Amino acid sequence: MDFLEGLNPQQRQAVTHGEGPLLILAGAGSGKTRVITHRIAYLIDHHRVPSSAVVAVTFTNKAADEMQDRASALLGGRRSLAGLTVSTFHSFCVRLLRRDGQPLADLRPGFTRNFTIYDEDDQLAVVKTAFRRLGLEEKGFMTYRAAQSRISHAKNRKEGPLALAASKDAKTRKLAEVFELYEALLRQANALDFDDLLLEAVRLLHYDEAVRAAYNRRIVHLLIDEYQDTNRSQYELMRLLTETHRNVCVVGDE
Repeated sequence: MDFLEGLNPQQRQAVTHGEGPLLILAGAGSGKTRVITHRIAYLIDHHRVPSSAVVAVTFTNKAADEMQDRASALLGGRRSLAGLTVSTFHSFCVRLLRRDGQPLADLRPGFTRNFTIYDEDDQLAVVKTAFRRLGLEEKGFMTYRAAQSRISHAKNRKEGPLALAASKDAKTRKLAEVFELYEALLRQANALDFDDLLLEAVRLLHYDEAVRAAYNRRIVHLLIDEYQDTNRSQYELMRLLTETHRNVCVVGDE
């Protein structure tokens, strides 16, 4: 199959780019995801990159499934896609922590690889417990959901309870106490929330050179869709996974 058929000159240039970083900026509906899937197929078929050395990440399971299906359709039965990773950031981090996360126990006491993942309802339940233990009432302080949202926002900025405790605002300082207890309760339960999946994967790669080196040997090409939506943790994850080959292709809306 000609993987360049039907592509415009700019799309062809992106698909056929060889080694080194690649930034693709394009508006909505301009075929950004198509470029990624054609590039995956081109790397595997034309450049003979092993499918297990290619990782593509996006933000929803639906988008990941669509990308996988498109790449499979392009390659047909001519080459196995065994080992190709197409997933969301969170799914990738779950697999990383389940498989190679044990060294994280040095940084997160009580952590084991059979950790529990807390969904939004679980997180709200932990926030409610923290409120109760601190003698706070939802009406007099803030809603459980607002507290959970602010904790998540802080985590996305890689800020812990100490950052909130330094605030001049009394309510924010009290929220820092909720945040601190929330974190303690998660650790007691060997649980991670959705933000922790990214934070702890990044922390593991920073901390453990052997794990970081193993992933850098394995991942020759990393492709990221909807790059404009990445947060700090996702950006750091990308940097840590591409230290060796530096073959990172990001596609986003300017």
